[in-house]
Amino acid sequence: MSRYFGPRALASMGYVEKDWSTDPWSIGCITPLSEGILTSAGPTLREPVGRIHWAGTESAELGYGYMDGAVRSGERAAAEVLALLERS
Repeated sequence: MSRYFGPRALASMGYVEKDWSTDPWSIGCITPLSEGILTSAGPTLREPVGRIHWAGTESAELGYGYMDGAVRSGERAAAEVLALLERS
């Protein structure tokens, strides 16, 4: 722990570890979509439908299936909406 978080980590009171593959609300993998869906249909998953702009880890351009991708996707969708609002 100290190698990653410094010497203060040696004085920690504890830590929590979770096996996500046993969580009933988690599928236990990075995305529930079938192999090849994100690479072949990814751009389609990002296309707005009318006034609806999609955000979520599966619509990320980078890091899809992960929290990082979800955040990037949210930032992308927000930028799309802001750009439309600025034009109108």
